[in-house]
Amino acid sequence: MRWFIVLLIVGLTGCMQPQKPIWTDVPTADQLLQKLAADAGRYDSLDGAATVSLSTDERYLSTEQFLLLQRPNRIRIDALTGFGQLIFQMTSDGDVLSALLNTSVPARFLQGRASDENIARFIQVPLAMRDLLPILLYDPPLISFQTSEVGVTSHGLTLTLRGENNRQEIYFDQQLRLSGCRYVRDGRDTLSVEYLKISESEVFPYDIRVKIPPQHARIRLKFSEILLNSNIAATKFTLLKPANSLMEPLPE
Repeated sequence: MRWFIVLLIVGLTGCMQPQKPIWTDVPTADQLLQKLAADAGRYDSLDGAATVSLSTDERYLSTEQFLLLQRPNRIRIDALTGFGQLIFQMTSDGDVLSALLNTSVPARFLQGRASDENIARFIQVPLAMRDLLPILLYDPPLISFQTSEVGVTSHGLTLTLRGENNRQEIYFDQQLRLSGCRYVRDGRDTLSVEYLKISESEVFPYDIRVKIPPQHARIRLKFSEILLNSNIAATKFTLLKPANSLMEPLPE
């Protein structure tokens, strides 16, 4: 019986070993940049269901959300409590932002210009849409850089891009799939992203974690369902005022 347990442990340990790299020679920086360029823009839209959590020094919030994302600047969020009650809706077609706060009676309906400031007011993520959408669509933007280099780690590869006063580290796993990135400016971390649970069939992460150190913010999206590159009707990114809600304008 003891030998069986030992063999079982050894067998499980062997199963848990990381996959071997698919490369025989370490790719050059140019080769990795070419791969990123080939993959850029692969996903134009996302229709998914996720548990979304936001934490800062002062608060923690977790909701079940249905998300619609479409390049270059369209977004829709339908947030529910754990009991399935709709508490928040927000749409932006790139021009008009509409939001329904269904946590009071009567509900509040706010509408105005779809500025980054107005959107951040509701989603509590201090990122411009031009950065947020690519990050969530598995396509983080690259910095302008003068030099590039590749390093090998136990988890895969790191491509480092260096600009005048900033740096970006881009991580690849053993299968050369993008697994995250980190942005540094003036020696300080400004943003990092982890892409986990990458689907073999869709080549898309079902677990996305974002850290924004200057705002002490952490955002995590755990997807349960994802539909990529579907034709999302433009009407999905507009929201009509419910008859029993109070209308409030958003700042210009």
